[in-house]
Amino acid sequence: MKGINPRVSRWAAALATLLCLAPVCATAARDAGLSLHTLVHDGRERSYYLHLPAGAARPERRPVVIVLHGGGRTAGDDLARRTSYNRIADREGFIAVYPNGVGARWNDGRGPTFRQGRESAAVDDVGFIAGLIDTVLRRYRGDPRRVYVTGLSNGGMMTLRLGCELGRRLAAIAPVIAAMPLEVLRSCRPDAPLPVLVMNGTGDPLVPWAGGAVTILRQSRGEVASTPDTVRFWVAHNHCRPVPTLTRLPDRDARDGSRVEVIRYTNPDNGCEVILYRVDGGGHHFPGSDTPELPRLLGRKNNDFDGAEAIWAFFRRHERP
Repeated sequence: MKGINPRVSRWAAALATLLCLAPVCATAARDAGLSLHTLVHDGRERSYYLHLPAGAARPERRPVVIVLHGGGRTAGDDLARRTSYNRIADREGFIAVYPNGVGARWNDGRGPTFRQGRESAAVDDVGFIAGLIDTVLRRYRGDPRRVYVTGLSNGGMMTLRLGCELGRRLAAIAPVIAAMPLEVLRSCRPDAPLPVLVMNGTGDPLVPWAGGAVTILRQSRGEVASTPDTVRFWVAHNHCRPVPTLTRLPDRDARDGSRVEVIRYTNPDNGCEVILYRVDGGGHHFPGSDTPELPRLLGRKNNDFDGAEAIWAFFRRHERP
């Protein structure tokens, strides 16, 4: 095709590899122990992948972890393959659910800019996730006190929106490489306290640490608040104490060009917990996941810890009253 910069074309192909913006993703994760299901919401058939742990037929109710993929042409099965949630689910006994967004994207509150189409921004993903929670609780004996949501990038922003609009149904959330869309931040009125873990890199070239435009291949996809402002919002909402504790994780991979500081806000009077995994020098990556490096496009990937393990360790400490 004429007029396409070869370097931009190569970068687009690389981004497709990471976010699965190509049809090849249809072949992903046939061995991930997943089953594909559908439900109808708002007149539209929606789909999700499900992983039931060994012994799931036992009578006790199980925790539910909903994992939201990033934007592109990816789907939940690819995210399951690239992360360790299914392995952790088998060990810990929770139900892992990987919903699929319409057009492989989530209506995370950035408006039509994030999809390049006004009609797509009208998709009711909040209602879909609420219906999905009902389905998993009813069909698979999920525990309504222990429903958790996490997500990457576009899925992380959707996680934050769900915290604002479905907070009373969730025990905790964990957005990764994501910050509060500005419109969500302005309108967010959570109806209950909600433990939150944020995991972001200071060198993320797509979702900027300092806030501003989300940029993909030099095109703006809406605006987000800074990571510090995102954390401050939840610290204030949960009435955490303003002075955190700081922990530096061991630098297990000295070659990845990044270090991790865990910043934890608590309040023993009310059980508040808000945690920020600050990946100093880290880019648009989920630490410890099986994703391509692509440092020129996405920044550095931290390999000092397994992000999924850290998120589950956080989730398991919390349940709704």
